[in-house]
Amino acid sequence: MQSYKVLIVDDEYWVKIMLQEVLINSGFTVFTASNHIEAVEVVKNDQPDIVILDVNLPEMDGISLLSKIQEIKSDIKAVFISGYSDAGCVEMAKARGALGFFIKPFDILEFATFLVEISTSGMASRGEGKWEMNGGTAQ
Repeated sequence: MQSYKVLIVDDEYWVKIMLQEVLINSGFTVFTASNHIEAVEVVKNDQPDIVILDVNLPEMDGISLLSKIQEIKSDIKAVFISGYSDAGCVEMAKARGALGFFIKPFDILEFATFLVEISTSGMASRGEGKWEMNGGTAQ
């Protein structure tokens, strides 16, 4: 597998560290950011292929941040993570072109497998994804 570049944007330190470790072990090159300013800089400088965004970030929510990131790199693949499930938020993520929405805590190995799938298949072009809501999953 080509080493896809992944940006993790989350203000929770342990979430970033845990995801970073698993994704590096899955063959990804990983960058991290804690807020929108750091995230925009990483996108400009490192051109990641995939961005993982927490919905609740300080100063700018993840949905708005994705819009800003897409202005810089329109073909970036996005997956959202959140501590809560909100149907409206999931729909906004889908509308912005996100490929998935995972509710914390989630199975990190399943998450890594999902990222491998979206990096090695045409999933993005087929509009497929993984959407968790209220403890259930909607495909």
